[in-house]
Amino acid sequence: MEHAKKEQRSIINIGTSLMVVILIGLAFAVIAALTISSSHNNYNLSKKLAEHTDEYYEASNQAYEKIAESDWADQEFQVDINDNQILSVQVSGGEITQWQVENTGSWDADSTQPVMTIED
Repeated sequence: MEHAKKEQRSIINIGTSLMVVILIGLAFAVIAALTISSSHNNYNLSKKLAEHTDEYYEASNQAYEKIAESDWADQEFQVDINDNQILSVQVSGGEITQWQVENTGSWDADSTQPVMTIED
């Protein structure tokens, strides 16, 4: 009779240990999936930021070239950065008095989130 109790305990201990190992494995799998998703989103955001930075510096270089060609004469002009932004520049008295990025387009979100509406 005592022998049967020992066998029963060992089966319960093995089952509990196996369940803990399975839960830990599932937790690692979920963490890995979240990490991959987060890394992908960070990569896309970094890529967009690099593109915007390149566009800004191209417009900035064009503005400096135009100022240099006119020998720093008094002037006011705009340089297109992208479809939605312009660089507004003003030179007065041999100095840059305005250097401002202005938004010309409307802002549209890259993605939408589902919203629950409650009807009366």
